[in-house]
Amino acid sequence: MNGPMNIVAASLRNAVRRKWKFALVVFLLGAGVVALSHAYDLAGTFERIQAASEQIESEGTEPSAEEVEAMAIGAGMFALFGLLNLAFGFCTILFAFLMPGGIVADERRSGAIMLWAQHPMPLRAFYLQRYAGIQVATLAALAVFGLTAAVADMPPQAAPTTALGGVASICLTGVLACAISFAITALGIRRAALVGLLYYLLSGAVGSLLENPALETVAAVESARAVLPFFIFPSGVMNDLVAGFGSEAAWDWGATGLTVYHFALWTGIAWLGLRRLEKRPLKL
Repeated sequence: MNGPMNIVAASLRNAVRRKWKFALVVFLLGAGVVALSHAYDLAGTFERIQAASEQIESEGTEPSAEEVEAMAIGAGMFALFGLLNLAFGFCTILFAFLMPGGIVADERRSGAIMLWAQHPMPLRAFYLQRYAGIQVATLAALAVFGLTAAVADMPPQAAPTTALGGVASICLTGVLACAISFAITALGIRRAALVGLLYYLLSGAVGSLLENPALETVAAVESARAVLPFFIFPSGVMNDLVAGFGSEAAWDWGATGLTVYHFALWTGIAWLGLRRLEKRPLKL
């Protein structure tokens, strides 16, 4: 490797070689969502079930056997679609967290990091360039996943604001997940993907709790709502940001700034971790 571009390209090829099988599984899940959504009129079924439920509730009459059967079949298809869509979404974010692997922590533990420490290029620059190659591969895969999801005929409650917004949401979320996983491994922590995924899930739970209307009157909740967005995974913030993609909604500059902050935060954490490892590459 004679230069930065060679390192980035080699890292990209290595990332593709390591994760192409998992990427294929995620793509097939997405293709399954597309196939099911087009083979079965989920949007129409949703509207019919909703209309039948409202009619039964307003008139107080018992549904006929045909209506019960139709609603049962519709509910079954919705359950199947929901499970498939959930698996696709979960595997997409898991793929992003797994992409960096143990690029720093594992090499430090095995001692392979000493090979790179003897290179005239600083460790920080070397690993950051490898990380750039990983991010390029991650973004390319996420774009394919996002475009696959955009082709699906989503029911109303699952459809994104726009197709472009849906693709952007998948890409932004996955690229940040990759950045978080890399920052964790740069700190020398093993199983970075697992730690990052737990952080993501915990952030979602905390975010949902804070949005509970029953807690509106609790003063501590208001303070937490003002502070926690700077520390938890910004899923809601990114949703606000991508709402402006390809739609007439006003651009949310606050969400844009907070999203950029999270990328800068985790990049800074990775930089500090690599700087510390430069001083003591091996764990004594």
